[in-house]
Amino acid sequence: MDGPTVEREDRSLRPLTGEFWAAVDRGELVRPVCGDCGRSFFVPQFSCPQCQSANWSYQPSSGRGRVYSCTTVHRPPTPAFEAPYVLADVDVEEGWHLLTWIVGCEPSEVAIDMAVSVRFVAGPDGHRLPAFAPEEQEAAR
Repeated sequence: MDGPTVEREDRSLRPLTGEFWAAVDRGELVRPVCGDCGRSFFVPQFSCPQCQSANWSYQPSSGRGRVYSCTTVHRPPTPAFEAPYVLADVDVEEGWHLLTWIVGCEPSEVAIDMAVSVRFVAGPDGHRLPAFAPEEQEAAR
Protein backbone atom coordinates (compact mmCIF):
# COMPACT_ATOMS: atom_id res chain seq x y z
CA MET A 1 0.00 0.00 0.00
CA ASP A 2 1.49 3.31 -1.06
CA GLY A 3 1.00 6.21 1.26
CA PRO A 4 2.53 9.56 2.00
CA THR A 5 6.21 9.59 2.77
CA VAL A 6 6.97 10.44 6.38
CA GLU A 7 10.13 12.46 6.83
CA ARG A 8 12.20 11.49 9.82
CA GLU A 9 12.96 14.61 11.80
CA ASP A 10 15.81 14.79 14.29
CA ARG A 11 13.81 14.42 17.51
CA SER A 12 16.89 15.17 19.63
CA LEU A 13 16.67 18.85 18.57
CA ARG A 14 13.30 19.45 20.27
CA PRO A 15 13.79 21.89 23.19
CA LEU A 16 11.92 20.07 26.00
CA THR A 17 11.99 16.48 24.80
CA GLY A 18 15.20 16.21 22.78
CA GLU A 19 17.18 14.62 25.59
CA PHE A 20 14.37 12.10 26.19
CA TRP A 21 14.33 11.06 22.50
CA ALA A 22 18.13 10.90 22.32
CA ALA A 23 18.06 8.48 25.29
CA VAL A 24 15.32 6.39 23.64
CA ASP A 25 17.44 6.22 20.46
CA ARG A 26 20.25 4.80 22.65
CA GLY A 27 17.88 2.27 24.24
CA GLU A 28 17.63 4.08 27.58
CA LEU A 29 14.53 5.28 29.41
CA VAL A 30 14.81 8.59 31.27
CA ARG A 31 12.35 10.90 33.01
CA PRO A 32 12.41 14.48 34.32
CA VAL A 33 13.28 14.77 38.01
CA CYS A 34 12.94 18.03 39.93
CA GLY A 35 16.18 19.17 41.55
CA ASP A 36 14.27 20.98 44.30
CA CYS A 37 11.45 18.67 45.43
CA GLY A 38 12.78 15.41 43.93
CA ARG A 39 9.54 14.53 42.11
CA SER A 40 9.66 12.48 38.91
CA PHE A 41 7.15 13.60 36.31
CA PHE A 42 6.15 13.14 32.71
CA VAL A 43 5.53 14.83 30.25
CA PRO A 44 8.49 17.21 30.30
CA GLN A 45 7.45 20.80 30.94
CA PHE A 46 9.16 24.08 31.72
CA SER A 47 8.61 23.73 35.44
CA CYS A 48 7.93 20.95 37.94
CA PRO A 49 4.17 20.36 38.28
CA GLN A 50 4.62 19.86 42.06
CA CYS A 51 6.68 22.90 43.14
CA GLN A 52 6.93 24.99 39.92
CA SER A 53 10.74 24.93 39.98
CA ALA A 54 12.51 25.14 36.62
CA ASN A 55 15.42 23.22 38.17
CA TRP A 56 14.90 19.75 36.69
CA SER A 57 16.96 17.34 34.65
CA TYR A 58 16.56 13.96 32.99
CA GLN A 59 17.54 10.99 35.15
CA PRO A 60 17.69 7.27 34.28
CA SER A 61 14.64 5.14 34.94
CA SER A 62 14.59 1.46 35.84
CA GLY A 63 12.04 0.88 33.09
CA ARG A 64 9.98 -1.33 35.40
CA GLY A 65 6.40 -0.64 36.34
CA ARG A 66 2.82 -1.82 36.51
CA VAL A 67 -0.15 -1.37 34.22
CA TYR A 68 -2.30 1.32 35.83
CA SER A 69 -5.00 1.30 33.15
CA CYS A 70 -5.35 -0.04 29.63
CA THR A 71 -7.60 -0.44 26.64
CA THR A 72 -7.46 -2.55 23.51
CA VAL A 73 -7.54 -0.53 20.29
CA HIS A 74 -9.31 -2.30 17.45
CA ARG A 75 -9.57 0.64 15.02
CA PRO A 76 -6.20 2.43 14.84
CA PRO A 77 -5.92 6.13 14.01
CA THR A 78 -4.01 5.35 10.80
CA PRO A 79 -3.18 2.19 8.82
CA ALA A 80 0.43 2.53 10.04
CA PHE A 81 -0.62 0.95 13.35
CA GLU A 82 -1.44 -2.75 13.35
CA ALA A 83 -4.54 -3.55 15.39
CA PRO A 84 -5.47 -4.82 17.80
CA TYR A 85 -2.96 -3.36 20.25
CA VAL A 86 -3.06 -2.40 23.91
CA LEU A 87 -2.67 1.24 24.87
CA ALA A 88 -1.72 1.55 28.52
CA ASP A 89 -0.89 4.01 31.27
CA VAL A 90 2.12 2.47 32.99
CA ASP A 91 2.95 3.49 36.57
CA VAL A 92 6.75 3.42 36.46
CA GLU A 93 8.42 2.52 39.76
CA GLU A 94 10.05 5.94 40.29
CA GLY A 95 6.59 7.50 40.64
CA TRP A 96 5.78 8.71 37.13
CA HIS A 97 3.36 7.55 34.43
CA LEU A 98 3.94 6.91 30.75
CA LEU A 99 1.23 6.48 28.13
CA THR A 100 2.55 3.67 25.95
CA TRP A 101 1.57 0.33 24.55
CA ILE A 102 2.03 -3.25 25.69
CA VAL A 103 3.90 -5.66 23.41
CA GLY A 104 5.03 -9.26 23.66
CA CYS A 105 1.67 -10.79 24.56
CA GLU A 106 -1.89 -11.08 23.35
CA PRO A 107 -4.18 -8.14 24.21
CA SER A 108 -6.39 -10.49 26.27
CA GLU A 109 -3.40 -11.28 28.53
CA VAL A 110 -2.91 -7.66 29.65
CA ALA A 111 -4.35 -6.87 33.08
CA ILE A 112 -4.40 -3.98 35.53
CA ASP A 113 -1.43 -4.19 37.95
CA MET A 114 0.53 -6.50 35.61
CA ALA A 115 4.29 -6.13 36.12
CA VAL A 116 5.95 -4.81 32.95
CA SER A 117 9.34 -3.58 31.81
CA VAL A 118 10.47 -1.36 28.99
CA ARG A 119 11.31 -2.61 25.54
CA PHE A 120 12.23 -0.39 22.61
CA VAL A 121 10.37 -0.99 19.36
CA ALA A 122 10.24 0.64 15.93
CA GLY A 123 7.33 3.03 15.50
CA PRO A 124 5.38 3.58 12.26
CA ASP A 125 7.86 6.23 11.12
CA GLY A 126 10.89 4.04 11.91
CA HIS A 127 11.87 5.93 15.06
CA ARG A 128 12.55 3.88 18.17
CA LEU A 129 9.78 4.16 20.81
CA PRO A 130 9.43 2.90 24.38
CA ALA A 131 6.85 0.16 24.86
CA PHE A 132 6.39 -2.27 27.73
CA ALA A 133 6.22 -6.06 27.86
CA PRO A 134 5.17 -8.42 30.65
CA GLU A 135 8.10 -8.87 33.03
CA GLU A 136 8.11 -12.64 32.60
CA GLN A 137 8.60 -12.00 28.88
CA GLU A 138 11.62 -9.78 29.58
CA ALA A 139 13.13 -12.27 32.03
CA ALA A 140 12.93 -15.03 29.40
CA ARG A 141 14.88 -13.01 26.80
